[in-house]
Amino acid sequence: MPKIKKLSLSALKLRQHPTLTTVVSDDRFTQKKLPDIQFFSIEQLQCLLDSSPIPVLKSKEEGEYIALAIIPLIKILLSHNAAFKLIASLIIYDEAEPIISTLALIKPALLTPEFRSLPQKLHGRHNKAKSLNLAVPNQKQLSHLAQVSRSSIRGVKRT
Repeated sequence: MPKIKKLSLSALKLRQHPTLTTVVSDDRFTQKKLPDIQFFSIEQLQCLLDSSPIPVLKSKEEGEYIALAIIPLIKILLSHNAAFKLIASLIIYDEAEPIISTLALIKPALLTPEFRSLPQKLHGRHNKAKSLNLAVPNQKQLSHLAQVSRSSIRGVKRT
């Protein structure tokens, strides 16, 4: 049974598991630069972090953990001026291989259909959230965060 540990994000020392490094070595990620997230509130940042617990192994080095998944969100959140206030949740496993296989292969395979239509989903959700008077980023900020053109976040035309 994995253990859960809470730790200040700014104090977190992570290194990637060598097996994970090999599995993802051919990945091509085209993030040009980190998106500007300074307009996020601390509550929004913490909510994002809470939704992504970090799967790790304990390292032999005190205070260091070995990451079992690629979580680009961590790097993005660390770019915020208030990142030192955030608390990360670690899921500490005893074995690496089944976790790496599950998170690097099985989970992305299951989520691929969701990501294909993400820009259209963002458009619809953005409009509905605005109609409910929720505090939402504007469409320009949303497209910047998604690193897509504003025009790609639009509804599907029905003919």
